[in-house]
Formats: sequence, structure tokens, C-alpha cells
Amino acid sequence: MSHVPELLAPAGDMLSLKAAVENGADAVYLGVKKLSARAYASNFSVDELEQAIDYAHLRGVRVYVTVNTLIKDAEFAEAAETLQTIAAYGADAVIVQDIGLLSFLREFLPELSVHASTQMTVHNTESVRLLEGMGVKRIVLARELSLGAIRSIRNRTQTELEIFIHGALCICYSGQCLFSSMVGGRSGNRGYCAQPCRKQYVLKKNGEEVNVKGNFLLSPKDLNTAEILPQIIEAGVSSLKIEGRMKRPEYVAGVVNIYRSLLDRYATDPAGYFVSEDESRTLEQLFNRGFTHAYLSGDPRLELMDHDVPYNRGVLVGTTVSGRSGRGYVSLKLSGPLNIGDGIGFSYKGMGENVTNMFYKGKSITSAGKGMVVDLFLSNPISAGTQVYRTSDISLLRSMERSFNSQKPARRVSVRIELTAVKGKNLKICLEDSDNNIVKVISGYIVQASQKNPTTEINIKKQLLKLGNTVFYPASLEVRSDLDIFVPVKELNNLRNSAVQEMEKVRIKKWKRTFENFTLSSPPYRGEKTGKPLLSVSVNTLDNLLCAADEGADLIYFGDENFRSYTKATLKEAYDIAVVAGCRIYLATPSIVWDKELDELNSLIQEALKIGFCGVLVGNLGVLREVQQLGHNFIIDHNLNVFNNRSVLFYHRAGAEAVSLSPELTLEQVSSLGTYGTVECMIHGNPKLMVIENCIVGSLLGGENDTCCIPCRDGKFLIKDEKGFEFPLLMDEHCRTHIFNSRELCLLDDISSFIKAGVFRFRIEARYMDAQKVRLVVASYKNRIHQLISEQRTSHLSCRDISDRYTKGHYFRGVL
Repeated sequence: MSHVPELLAPAGDMLSLKAAVENGADAVYLGVKKLSARAYASNFSVDELEQAIDYAHLRGVRVYVTVNTLIKDAEFAEAAETLQTIAAYGADAVIVQDIGLLSFLREFLPELSVHASTQMTVHNTESVRLLEGMGVKRIVLARELSLGAIRSIRNRTQTELEIFIHGALCICYSGQCLFSSMVGGRSGNRGYCAQPCRKQYVLKKNGEEVNVKGNFLLSPKDLNTAEILPQIIEAGVSSLKIEGRMKRPEYVAGVVNIYRSLLDRYATDPAGYFVSEDESRTLEQLFNRGFTHAYLSGDPRLELMDHDVPYNRGVLVGTTVSGRSGRGYVSLKLSGPLNIGDGIGFSYKGMGENVTNMFYKGKSITSAGKGMVVDLFLSNPISAGTQVYRTSDISLLRSMERSFNSQKPARRVSVRIELTAVKGKNLKICLEDSDNNIVKVISGYIVQASQKNPTTEINIKKQLLKLGNTVFYPASLEVRSDLDIFVPVKELNNLRNSAVQEMEKVRIKKWKRTFENFTLSSPPYRGEKTGKPLLSVSVNTLDNLLCAADEGADLIYFGDENFRSYTKATLKEAYDIAVVAGCRIYLATPSIVWDKELDELNSLIQEALKIGFCGVLVGNLGVLREVQQLGHNFIIDHNLNVFNNRSVLFYHRAGAEAVSLSPELTLEQVSSLGTYGTVECMIHGNPKLMVIENCIVGSLLGGENDTCCIPCRDGKFLIKDEKGFEFPLLMDEHCRTHIFNSRELCLLDDISSFIKAGVFRFRIEARYMDAQKVRLVVASYKNRIHQLISEQRTSHLSCRDISDRYTKGHYFRGVL
């Protein structure tokens, strides 16, 4: 048999956990309330967690606990206590996003294995190596990687790799999305995503609406890799992850069951692998927004998105041959089976209901088949010719429910049983399971010689094989006994039950850990919050650089996602402008850099530093490791989601000159972080809300062929939501889409509050401003800072004077 990776299933609650285990999952991942990136799932309380872990471990299933949110300083002590409890209960690993929490775990709880969450946006080999060096056992890779890219990372690193194989997709690189929090105050990075990608938008070009097919412009299809499972296995990943902690238990049961069958089929005969029509239909029926391989098979272009349907579309079951304008009966010609209790929807319109009655030729029926014309009473107005979709199949759901609600478990553990019955000696039993756990139990009963009816080997085996509804089944049974002995049935039953109970305890207890209680204290301050306020400005053109430098910028971050457009001559000219103006200049690097792009970026970094650039603005973990290896000076960009003092300290200890903080922090939280190192806050500019590997404009206007006609180069594009807010789009040279906020961030009126809070580095994001605007904004902030330092008030400019539409972001409102 061929080796297959672990099948990892979601468990949003105890029923889903049972559904996953009973249908063949090798491992489950589940969340603890308040510490999970699926905060709206039921999740487990700390008290429920031990029961869940014990249930899984008894049945030979691993448990990974998701602690994959960004942690506020005020939450850290509780998080640390919860993590120690998780470790004590025997969790096999925790899944972590926060770099501060990760560094804490490696220092204080090294016994607990750590998996790096997909929220860490790990998408290149150097990122994997950095986390590998920190002792991370497994990396959950970004969903945007192709099988070729995954295979390349596998061949160059040692850490276990995990990828998603089924379920809902994030359209944005996970960990790089601020859309939900900026629009509604609910942070996807903290588990409260409001799913703005499933909302309706209108595309606009050069200010005019563009007529496109569908309005759900950011809504991807669901991932389904059943067809390409062999290629995924052969790419060398260690774990195959099913998304769905917010799905019902029947969904978990059905999807796990099918992928278990597919993996076992591959293991038995890789060359004969196939997916049956029934298996495909079941996956489609359980839940689908349309299916895609996403990026695993390469650039999906048009195959990634469904601009019409952001919800479960179901399976086509028929077409109405008569309709009504209101409530009443309609006739439906069936193209598939339909039952009372099924859920149905209509032509992807979002409205649906349950089938409560059904008539065929005037007679009430409970089920109907393909080709029949049936009459249904519907609450929704339906016209003739409307396609009807079965969104839930009651018979399938009941079947799935039976798979995990039966009194007799489907998931069982094999044991070898050996009984010794020797006259004059205590009755003994030995159980050994498939994990080499051994239990020996000696009865108080002393084996007697038979007086009338001897206990035969057949009699003994009959009782010992009665393992009933336990999780064990006998792989072998050996009886070593004298002839003509007598053992009461009660003694055999008691001994068997005692051995089974002891084996259950052993299988659970072996994973438990004990710790000395510790009180978490805050890390020591790095220094006093003093210094001269510095104004940094991000620019991507020489004109904007010149404007920023002329108006008094102290630091320049030069560059953007299109780093290939910068030649040696461009870098030299940028450096000369900065030097003449007395600015320090740094090379800004992208947040997303694939392996195939790293060498070229490294060459650019080397060239910039040779020219005289002061260092590098680092936007992802892979570039961080590259810069560290070369011994270069660097500043951490806000893409790395620094949310707490331990993250600030981690990056400073790694060699950072300064750390740009997450824009989701409040000013109060920022104030406390300034004592742990040199921090920087973005105070003006258009915040980036999403980075999307797929080109949104290209998928809508780029033509039907495999090659896009690059419509993004012909005009300025934005998307408008249902409330009329407009979000600019930028497509870079790699055909990635960058979505920006509808409102400009402006804190000009609040600079004094930042200085009082101990913040002395302020960032203006000017890469997407025109030159005149750059001059106005930089001059306004420079003057305000000078006034505050000199205690003179000569200018009365405010945010209203420099920004048409602005927001103060999260600094005074915070996020969930």
C-alpha cells in the first residue's frame, strides 16, 4: 500500500467531532472559545476541551487546537493559562497565527507542538525555514500556492506541510485582510470576519459603471480536490485539511467519509484511482458554491470565481412547468429524486424553503423520482421555467447522522487478548492494542477444578469476545488454560470489563502532561518612550519621493509590489534625492513574494544597499529571513500583524530597527507597546484591505481564453458596495489585485495624542497619491509636528483641509 497523508477534519462542536472521528478522520482541529479564528463557530469551552481530547485519543485520533488569532496584551495572561491547560489535557498541537504567542510557546511550553496557521501567510521557502528554525512542527501553507510551488518547498525544507483540500476559500491571502474590520469593526485576523467577499459590488472603470455578469465580484467557488488527490499526495504534504468548523455535523461526516474512501482507494491502488459519480454528487449535495481546484492546478483565471452565487447552490432537481405570482401550488418536472423534508432553492436567487407536501396525479406522496411531474405548495412566487435546486437532501443527512449517532461505534481500536486460567492460580488477562499499550489485570478469583460442567475454551472465548459498544474489537484471542477448570461467567465478564476500562484509561492518560503553575508577567520594558518624532513616507515614484523629501520627510520607504520596474539607475536617483534632502531611505519590499520572485528581489535589495540605502522595509517572513541571513538593517512592515508586546520584542530581538504596528490596534494599545521597542504607526494614507492572487478585473473583462487580454492597464478601476462606498483596485505586474479602503486614513488632528502615547515614528502611505497631494500631506504633518515640539501654533490645517473623505481607522474605536 502507498503512504497517504493525514486526513484532518474540522470540529466546531462535539457532534461534529464525533462525525469526523466515526467517518475516518486521522486528526481533528477544533477551537477554544475566544482564541479561535472561527469565533462564530460553537467552539469548546476549556472544560469541554478535555472531554473532546479524551474522546479522540481513545479512538486513536489526534487533536489540534486552534489558537490562531491575534492576541491583545490584555488577553495574554488568559491565553497563556489556557494554553497550559490545553497542553495538560494532552492536545497534540496548537495552531498559531500570532508571532508573539508563538515565541512565548517555544520559550515557556516547549512540550506543546506548534503548527503555523495559514493566517501567517506562509507562501515561500524562506518563510518555512524561518519558522522551522523556531521549532514549528508544521506549516499550514497559503491557499494560493500551486502544486509545483508546494512540491518545491517540500523538497527544500524538513517541516511538515499542510494544505486545504475541500471547503470554502478566502479570496484574500489569509492574514492580509483588513476589509472586514475597516468596514464593520470585525477583524478577520481575530476570528470575527463579516465576510465582505460574499457581498454584492458594482465594477466601475474611470468613474463609470461597467456591465458585467453577476454582482458577487469577490466571491470564490468552494475548493474540491477529489479529482486531483493523487497529485496532491505525490507533492509530499503531510496533512490534508477540510475546511468547515462552522458547518453542520452531517456535512463533516459526509465530506470526511468520502475523502477517507478516496485516500484508502489510492493507498490500495494508486494507478487505479477514481472518483465515482455518487461520490461527486454527494460532495456537491452536501454544500457547494460551485467547485474549483483553486490555485493547486495553476492559474484558475475564470474557474476560481462565481459572480452569481455566494451561497450553497445545491443540485439541480427540476424545472417548473407552471408557476404562481404568490403562495400556492406549482408543477415541477423532476430531473432527479425529491423527498418530503428536502430543502430547495430557485435559479440561484437566494430564496428557498423545505418541501412539506408533494402530490403526484392528485395523490399525496413522500418521494418522487426523475421524470415525474409533481405538484408542490410553495411560499415563494415562482414563474414557469424556473430551475429548482435541491439544497439539502433529507435522506443523505439522515444517513450521515446515523454514521455518528449509533450506539455501536464505527471507529474501533484493535486489541489482542490473552487469558490465562491455571488451576489454583488467579485468573489473568492481558490486552495489547495496536499502539503497543499493554494492560494486565489479575482477578481475585482463583481458578477451580471443575466438579460438574467444565468451562471450555469455547465458553471463555464467547465471553471475552463480547466487547459490545466499547471502542475495541478483538484482532486475536488466545486462551491458555488447564483442562477441566471452572470459571464463573461473572468472573470472566468482570475481568474483561476491568481490562477494557484500564485500557481506555491508559490510551487517554498517556497524552496528559503535568506542569508547575506559573504566573505570567509582562516582558521587561526595553526603554523609556522618548525621542524626536520622525515622519516616514512610503512612495513608489521619483516624483513623489522628491515631493516628500522637499517637504521634510525624515525617512523614505521607496518601492511597491511592482519591484521589477526599479532599475539600478532608478535606485541611484532615488538615493541621491534622499541624500541631498537629508532623508534616510529604505527599500520597501512586497507583502507577497513567491519563490520564483525571491532571487530577483534579493538582487534588487543587494543593489539598493550597495548604492547606500539604509535598509529594507520587510513585508513577509521569507524576506525577513533573507535580510537576516545577509546581516542587513530592516524595519518590520505592518503586514506582519504586530499586535502585542511579545511580537514587538520578538522582532527587535531578531534585529529590527523599528516595528510597524497593526492598523487594527487602538491608540491605548499602541501606547503600551511603545515601551517595548521602537514602534511606528500609519497615520495617513489609503489602507490596503486585501491582497488577492487572482485578477478581479481580468476575471471579469479579460476574455474567455486562457490568456487574459490585460484590461486592467486600460483605465482606473474600483468596486462599489451596496451602501455606495467605493474601493479602489490596483493590479500589479504579477496580476494580483490590491483593494484599498474607500476612505483615506487621516490623523492630522490627533498627532499630539500619539506623541503623548509615546509614539515617535509616523507613517504616511503616499504610494498612490499624486505629487501635489504628497506635498500637501507631508507638509501638513511636518508643520503639525514642528508646532507641537516648539509649542507654537501657526497653522490651522485639519483633516478636512487635506482629505475629501477620511477615517481615523481603529485608533479610537478598536476591533472585535
